[in-house]
Amino acid sequence: MGSKILMRLGLIGGLLGSSFLLSQGLSSSQSPQLPSIHKSCGIAGCHKAAPSEFRGNIVSVSGKAELIQIDTGQVIEVKFDDNTKVVNWNQPLNKIGRGTPVKIVYTQKEGKYYATLVSVKPPMSVPPDQRISLEDLKTIWANKEGLIVDVRPKAKYDEGHIPSSINIFMADMDKHLDKLPQDKKALIVFYCEGPR
Repeated sequence: MGSKILMRLGLIGGLLGSSFLLSQGLSSSQSPQLPSIHKSCGIAGCHKAAPSEFRGNIVSVSGKAELIQIDTGQVIEVKFDDNTKVVNWNQPLNKIGRGTPVKIVYTQKEGKYYATLVSVKPPMSVPPDQRISLEDLKTIWANKEGLIVDVRPKAKYDEGHIPSSINIFMADMDKHLDKLPQDKKALIVFYCEGPR
């Protein structure tokens, strides 16, 4: 019948601290020193740095100031306006939560960054019959009834994870099938960052 695989989203939300805040933008001579992609986004099997693009996690969004702070390894301020295209998000930008992964395509003028596109990483969809509640997971964990697998990138796992869980990045799953139980009836619970 195959392995019973249960998935639960929403167990760990990654909140990243920031090294420091870049205010008022930088001169163009300084911009090559800025990290354009957060370490959790730039790992093998994930994304690659691209020109005029930041990939990282939301620190904050101010609708009134029309300003996004994105953590790419440093906190960078990016202005937005009504002309900024928004993908995978149907609410005001200031409703994007802290720690949410995003891609921002930008232009630079006078040392400041202006978003032309903000793309929010969409949540993974899991069929209802393959989900479990947090209470069920607590029971499985406490009774050691199954294997708990964190499928986030290693950098996210290192920031915090369920004790005794193992880390197999979703993009590398096929390379690590040997870490999963051979018993096809064994209970395996996979989890990631969860819904936003």
